[in-house]
This record gives sequence, C-alpha cells and structure tokens, in this order.
Amino acid sequence: MKRFLSTGIPIKIFAVLAILLLLALLAPMLKAAQYDVPSADDYENGYDTYVAWRDTGSITEVIKAAFARIHELYFTWQGTFTAIFLFTLNPMIFGEQYYQIGPWIVIGTLLFGMFYLTFTLWGRIYQASKSECTIIAVIWAAAGTQFLPRASQGIYWYTGAIYYTFFFGLAAVAYAILIRFIERDKNDRGTGELIASCLLLFFIGGGNLVTGLTTTVVLLSIEAWLIFRKNSVWKILLIPLLCFAVSFGINIAAPGNSARQTFFAQPGLIKSVFLSFKETFHSFGKWFTIPVISLILILIPVFRNISLRTEKRFPLPGLVSLYSLCLAAVMFYAPIYAMTEQTLDHLGRITNIIFFGMLFLVIFNLFYWIGYLVQKGTLKKDFFPAAGKNRISLVFLAVMLLIFSFGMTQIKWYDTTSISAFRSYRSTQMGNYWHTYQQRLKILKDPEIKDAVLKRFPYRPYVLFFQELSTDPGHNSTIALWYGKDSVIIQ
Repeated sequence: MKRFLSTGIPIKIFAVLAILLLLALLAPMLKAAQYDVPSADDYENGYDTYVAWRDTGSITEVIKAAFARIHELYFTWQGTFTAIFLFTLNPMIFGEQYYQIGPWIVIGTLLFGMFYLTFTLWGRIYQASKSECTIIAVIWAAAGTQFLPRASQGIYWYTGAIYYTFFFGLAAVAYAILIRFIERDKNDRGTGELIASCLLLFFIGGGNLVTGLTTTVVLLSIEAWLIFRKNSVWKILLIPLLCFAVSFGINIAAPGNSARQTFFAQPGLIKSVFLSFKETFHSFGKWFTIPVISLILILIPVFRNISLRTEKRFPLPGLVSLYSLCLAAVMFYAPIYAMTEQTLDHLGRITNIIFFGMLFLVIFNLFYWIGYLVQKGTLKKDFFPAAGKNRISLVFLAVMLLIFSFGMTQIKWYDTTSISAFRSYRSTQMGNYWHTYQQRLKILKDPEIKDAVLKRFPYRPYVLFFQELSTDPGHNSTIALWYGKDSVIIQ
C-alpha cells in the first residue's frame, strides 16, 4: 500500500502534460476567433481612424486621427489616453476580416504576462525549476481562461478586451521586469529592465483605472519593502515610479472623467471601501468554485518541493494574506467608486481581470503558507502529496481529478470557455452567427441601400456574443456612418 501511495510522475513529464493540456484548451478558443465579429463601441472608437485609412491609405493620417480621438474623449468622457489609442487602432479599420486578430493579441498578451511573471517570481526569487514554474503558470492560465466571468467581453470583444485583459497582461510583464531589475546580479546595471519598466508603466498608467490603482499600490508596496530592508535600489525605482505617476496623473486629471461620472451614482469614498471588501468576499465565494480550488490544490506538492529547496524565509503569513485581501479590495474599489456596485455584474470585462488577479493572490498565498508550514516542520518530507523528490503522487492527482470532475457537475460547466466554444462550433451556432454577420455586411456594403434593415442574430454563441444592434436607428448612428447609410436597424 505504501508503495502504491508513493507512486509518482516525474515533474518534468507532468510539466509537459500540463503544457499539452493548455494547448488543447486554447485550440477551441482560437478557433472561435475565426467567427468573431465587432459590436458596441468598436464602431464608435474606430470610426475616425477607419475614415482616415479609407480616404488616405496613410498610417500617418491614421495615427493623427487616433490622437484627435484621444483629445476629444479626454475632455468629454475619459482620461485613459493609451487605452483610447488602442481602441482607435481596432484591426477592423483595415477591413472587417482583420477583427479576428484581436483575440489572438489579447490571449497572447495575457498568457505571456502570466508565464513571464510566474517564471520571474518563482524562478528568480524562490529558485523554482523551469518545470515547476511551467506547472504553476499553466494552472493560473488554465483557471483564468476557462473560468473567467465573461469570455465574450474579456477576450472576443476588442474594445473591452484591449481595455482590460490586454492591460492586465502588460501589468504582469511590468511587475516581472521590476522583479528582475531588483534581483539582478551585482555586475548587471539593469539598464534594459529599467527602460522597459519605465515605458511599460507609463503606458499602463494611461489605461484602465482598475489596473492603474492596483499598480499604484503594488509599486508603493515594493518601495516600502525595499526601504524597510534598507535596499538602496528603491532610489533607482523612483524613476519608473515617476513615469507611472505622471501617466496615471494625466489619466485621472482628465476633465472627461468628471463629465462621465455625472451619469453614475457614486457611493462616496468611505462607503466604497466597505463595499469593496464586501464585493471581494462575495466574488471569492462565487468565483472560487470546487473545480477552480481543486486546480489550485494540484500545486501543493510543487510548492512543497520549492519550499524545501529555497533559501528564502516565509515570515508572517497572516500579514501576507491580509495584504492580499486588501489588494483584492483595491481592484474592486475603482469601479465601485466610479459606477457603484450595482453595475459590476454586467461589467464582465472588469471583473475578468479582478478574477485573474485574485487567482494569482490565492495561488501565491497557498505557496506562502506551505512554505511557512514546511519551514516550521509541519509538512515533513514524507507528506502525502509528494511522491518523492521531483515527483508528484499519482494518487494525489487522481483525487484532485475526481474532486474537479465532481465540482464541474455543480456549476454551469458548459459555460467554461473552451467547452462552450467547442459546443457552439460543433452545433453550428458559430457558423450561423458568422453567416448572419456576412448577410449583414452584404446589405451594409450595398451602395443602393440607404436604409439598412438587418436580421437579428438567431444564434448567439456564449463566448462570442456581447451586444446586439438596436431597433432604434438613433442608437446605430455610428455603424450607419461607417457604411454610408441613412439609417440602420434590426428586426
């Protein structure tokens, strides 16, 4: 029996299997991109640059139009100038067929950020092997991409995905670069990392306020920690911190922010803090279902092995968890303060990145507590989940798989991203969705038709569909301008 329980799989083999599993999960997601179509603010944000490209075919004129759009919105709607710049460069301005590039950009940036931060944090600081880092990154990426609150807004709707998911990926890269700069060799001046972090943080500061406010807290925390440890590198890090502060300051000082907030009821500063913590606990219970938790728990033997090997200490785990709770609440604070908690359930694009962030915090806290328990001697070398050095117990993995399978029956498993995408593709929902869009384009591109009457989408794939056009032609005015119509309605 003891030999049976100790049977394990080499961690390198497990890492390879994990990567293959992630690729298998990504396949239907990337296939779904083939059927992706624009909606909502895509037309309004891309109209000026589309006209510039259509009329001149000049990239220079497109960039000019993008800056003109930034100037307009900065004073009338929002200060997120780098995000607006990306909005205006929607691939569809060069042709509707290029809209499908968007999900590839978003998924690629998100995964790169997750893997780069994981390899940097665990590899550089805690001396984890490449295989161990791979497993951690795959678990984070798999849980994040499959169980995110709303894939349509977080991956497939260009404006929402670029505004939030893309910037989350950039922030993860920026944090990793800062860690690499701090942990660099004494003979390495780290000039490349310093310049890259300055550029990235300036860009991030001009993006969404959730990422901006979170990055503010993270940067100040890093500085405070370095000062506490009497590490003089904190003085150099004032440079990227200043770059971010300038950008974020320009962002939040925009007159358009005040104009926009008049459309929403605000709970006030103090009440927003309370509501942020309340929403944090509520969302944890809603998002961290049995399947998500079982995926994270797979990392127990990996974290135990790292903890046995690392030279780093794990003091005050309770304080680390308290900080993580506060950081999660910070992520909720900006949307709650600006638009009240009543709208969050409808803003999947925002809650998606909060979910990504909370996933990371839960994974790191699990690691930190295991490290603390290992160094206290509570988790000994013969602890059950570890079959041996650089091996993972097959029995433990089988138990986690059973728990995961049971948990999937307790949730809407068919709404997980890859399963939903695969089911929609196999049932021809995506094909019909795409066919309806092509029928719309024929009407919209017909110069003889001035008042376009479009068919509704009879099939709406869960991962792709975000918003339908309106029966009120006034609400479709931008798409009418885009295609030179007097009016556009659906029926």
